[in-house]
Amino acid sequence: MIANISKLAHGGWITLLISSCVFLLMFSWSAGRKIRNRYVEFTDLREYLSHISELRKDSSIPRTSTHLVYLTSANDEYEVENSIIYSIFQKRPKRADVYWLLHVDVSDDPYRMEYKVNHLIPGEVIKIDFRIGFRIEPRINLFFRQVVSEMKAKGEVDVTSRYISLSRQNMIGDFRFVVIEKFLSYDNVIPVYEKIVLSIYNILKKLGLSDEKAFGLDTSNVLIEKVPIVINPPSEIKLKRV
Repeated sequence: MIANISKLAHGGWITLLISSCVFLLMFSWSAGRKIRNRYVEFTDLREYLSHISELRKDSSIPRTSTHLVYLTSANDEYEVENSIIYSIFQKRPKRADVYWLLHVDVSDDPYRMEYKVNHLIPGEVIKIDFRIGFRIEPRINLFFRQVVSEMKAKGEVDVTSRYISLSRQNMIGDFRFVVIEKFLSYDNVIPVYEKIVLSIYNILKKLGLSDEKAFGLDTSNVLIEKVPIVINPPSEIKLKRV
């Protein structure tokens, strides 16, 4: 009798331990995502459209790709993350002939498959909003190719390579996806609790499915960039010159 109770108690502790670990992981993932999203800043893309036009014409900067594609979480058609602006102009200036912004909105309609095109600068900066049902696998690489094909057929965009030798052969230009991995810089001053939660969140994110695989992107055409988020830097640094 006592032995049986001991076995049940021992088994109960194991179940409790496993449940606690699962709860901790789920809580850290949810809380970490909320904290990180809280520190993500957006900006009005219209303030930078003229700069993008100048950048694409600047021959002193090597061309990164004919078509440069960014994934954005901004819902507003004229909003974009500061990290994308940082990537285009500061991380390493990226010159392209056509800049694409892709936004994926998961719909409550399980089998919805729609898209909307917004020409921010015709033929230069284009944003596509995908509205995909929650039961549809977000194969963005495949969806994007179909959208580009339809736009090409309607004469909305020229996908011919801009390299002289290739354009003479009417070859399609190269596409490159840029996936930005945002992380909080060590320059931030944030509470210890948030640092711990974000540390666990980052570990789980590395162990989980990457963004390029989650969106069904062709990894051979993906450029992954790590961009720091600096929201609350130290107010004063007491550094003395000697």
